[in-house]
Amino acid sequence: MKPNERILMSASILLAALMLTGAATVPAQTLPPASPTAAFAHVTALSQQIGTRLAGTQGDTRGAEYVADQLRNLGYTVQLQAFPFRYFEELQPPSVTVVAPSAEKLNPMTMEYSASTPAGGLEAEVVAVGLGRPEDLNGKRLEGKIALVQRGEIRFTDKVANAAAAGAIAVIIYNHQPGAPQIGTLIDLSRVPAVIIPLDEGQALLRQLGGGPVRVRMLIRTATGQRTSHNVIGIKRGTRSPNEIVVVGGHRDTVHVSPGANDNASGTAAVLEAARLLASTPTARTIHFIGFGAEELGLIGSRFYAQNPPGRIVGMVNMDMVGRGPMQVGNSNIGERVAQRLGIRVSRFKLRGAASDHASFEAIGVSTLFIHTGDDPAIHTPNDTADRVDPALIAQAASIAAAAALQVAGAGR
Repeated sequence: MKPNERILMSASILLAALMLTGAATVPAQTLPPASPTAAFAHVTALSQQIGTRLAGTQGDTRGAEYVADQLRNLGYTVQLQAFPFRYFEELQPPSVTVVAPSAEKLNPMTMEYSASTPAGGLEAEVVAVGLGRPEDLNGKRLEGKIALVQRGEIRFTDKVANAAAAGAIAVIIYNHQPGAPQIGTLIDLSRVPAVIIPLDEGQALLRQLGGGPVRVRMLIRTATGQRTSHNVIGIKRGTRSPNEIVVVGGHRDTVHVSPGANDNASGTAAVLEAARLLASTPTARTIHFIGFGAEELGLIGSRFYAQNPPGRIVGMVNMDMVGRGPMQVGNSNIGERVAQRLGIRVSRFKLRGAASDHASFEAIGVSTLFIHTGDDPAIHTPNDTADRVDPALIAQAASIAAAAALQVAGAGR
């Protein structure tokens, strides 16, 4: 999950599905209390014992095996849904250096799915192109140049594609807020190499450009190829409408530099804890508890599941980054009502856009609830560690998710 691209918090609405299906009339049921200790044990196992879980790597496989084992231990039937994806690997740290008007080494991060530079690198003048929208490129002479683009407004992949189409041979994106930039994805292999640098370095380049030409040298080495990852699905079969499915999910993968405690061992732990809470409760509809793969590479696993549904999906609860910060849920939706019933304090927010696994379900018309606890500057860095995660918040997220899923799935007999 990428803050600001997916933006602070959670949430579309299961309310439409509830009203359409009549599930809103299902009486509230009492579930066991969520366990912060049990939830935190999952976080430590995933982020400390397994560590980085980049899609397509051994860590990804170990993470999938862990989630599958936990679901089986709870009595669920487990399916591994394989899906293909384009693997990306950074072969060496990127190098970006200003060579004129004065020498200065920058601090870039390679964009996921960036193309490589030539083996010896490349050197060219820099041209500032604002936000990189088509209108920002009008009148810019980018042939053989490096485009300097501000983060924001449109997707990274569109910024890079627009600059490449205008003739740029490389792209430098600079962050839109202070602090180290976080890795972003271009979704698919770019035509030209692309990096992201901190805000202050981007602003310094803009000031230098105000005084005359700026030349930059760039060296990036990456590799891509086709690999396979899996969605891990724990199945709670419905007693009356087994072909109607409620999904409770969160992604288990990480970026390559992070142990991923908050992003998203916390969400995976909340899915497993919600599965524990519902293990002994029959439901009318089927519930799938899912650890999605390859979210960080562009929601690949959840999109594959949503586009290849095993039945009619009637609602989806997504948990991504639920271990640090105040609990938040969407506008006047089932999440807020469930939280109130459970005595859990939540804040409301206005959905302004998002890019986490719930978006794959919204794209096919499924109503969703996205549970999230706010932005976290440590995600996508080595500092996203278990000691920063609050077990009580994860337990709260699990309780809300389980109760919401039960209300939509309906009581079984």
